[in-house]
Amino acid sequence: MNLENVVISEWGEETTGLCPACLRTVPAVLRREPDNTIWITQNCSRHGESRALLASDADEYLRFRTYVPGRVSGACCGPGEVCAPGDGPPTCVLLLEITQACNLRCPTCYADAHGHDFLTVAEAKGRLDTFFRAQPRLDMLMLSGGEPTIHPHFSEILELALSYPIGRILVNTNGLRLNQSEALVSLLHEHRARVELYFSFASFRPEVHERLYGRDLVAIKQAAMERAREARILMTLVPTVERGVNDGEIGDLYRYALSMDNINGMTFQPVMDNGRYENRYDAADRLTLTGVLTLLAEQTNGALVPSDFVGLPCSHPDCCVLTFGFLDARREVITPLPRHLDVARYLDLFADRITFEGILGGAARRVWSDVSHLRGGQTMRDLAVLFARGGLRDALPLLNKPEEIGRRLFRVAVKPFMDAQTYDHKRIDQCCTKIVNEKGEAVSFCEYNVFHRGRKPKSGAMPLMMAK
Repeated sequence: MNLENVVISEWGEETTGLCPACLRTVPAVLRREPDNTIWITQNCSRHGESRALLASDADEYLRFRTYVPGRVSGACCGPGEVCAPGDGPPTCVLLLEITQACNLRCPTCYADAHGHDFLTVAEAKGRLDTFFRAQPRLDMLMLSGGEPTIHPHFSEILELALSYPIGRILVNTNGLRLNQSEALVSLLHEHRARVELYFSFASFRPEVHERLYGRDLVAIKQAAMERAREARILMTLVPTVERGVNDGEIGDLYRYALSMDNINGMTFQPVMDNGRYENRYDAADRLTLTGVLTLLAEQTNGALVPSDFVGLPCSHPDCCVLTFGFLDARREVITPLPRHLDVARYLDLFADRITFEGILGGAARRVWSDVSHLRGGQTMRDLAVLFARGGLRDALPLLNKPEEIGRRLFRVAVKPFMDAQTYDHKRIDQCCTKIVNEKGEAVSFCEYNVFHRGRKPKSGAMPLMMAK
């Protein structure tokens, strides 16, 4: 729907959703309500109507849709030039789950990780080989689980992954092993140019850790993060956030991340109704993407506000928003790029051009497509050029110092994954965050979570999407 041709106050969109009770494909409608919220309503012939809150601020929700252009060949949200060949959805971020074993039993685990199964090195190679026969390169691979660092052959799998044309490898970790294994720290330090941690840390309060992680890990996780900082291992801080639990700590988590010079970004992930957390939250009173942005603005005294954020250029606008900020030398004050750049102007390049000619076009392409890897030399130089063009002149002296620019850049993203309550098939059609299955196929991560992790329809009925 072209938002320029509709009355925003009456906005609505038809889509295909799921009945949360039986997981059958059903008609669904996204609609703006008079209180400036966005809801998805599903209608099942067997179980009736169900609703879930999608956005607590409809104005910001719809603004993201005006920024994000249509599908552009080669548009990508990682550091490379092309995510996937052909006309299908790109794979920008690929998860490889190497184990279902874990050293925690978090009540919020979307995977319900348990057991003692480990992917063999040969199996990991088989999946990656199959994937790369279909796609020439990948921008970001995430080694996940379970807890990937407890895999007995983690080092071999990491070395294997490094042998493929992958821009960046993230290790999705709870961090406990960093306090226990010098060999692991040395391994990550050795490969820090291409490997970083995707580190879960959601609160400074023991009672919140009890709810989200099952035990008080505040001191343990902070010690692990300090160990990574000492070893100069880069990290993305990943707080799981839940309304009424830790949504009052969003600002504190942001300030903590700025205080750690090895943390180059944050990804806030609202809880979802999957895995071990199934049926534990109210779909009508959930923390949404726009809700996180509102709280971030309030708790940082406006250091970051919703208008600083834009949607990814290659995925559905409801899937993720992010901003890049330029830090002062002490990492205390952030200057969001969108306040100094004409974001709409640069993103328009995606809407009407496939190749980007000239330094400005190339710079914009790399900057707004580059979510996962912000320390490459060319990207840093591009950013300096954009800073200068946009009026952020403090970056000019750093034009030939890409490492310093990289140290001064900070990324904040909000990534709400879907569950049966919020499932919108249009998001699946545009998904660029996928998981590689046992056949080496890249499957939408949200689709995989809903249909392939053992969740049973409440009625016992087979969902139509899965019927043969």
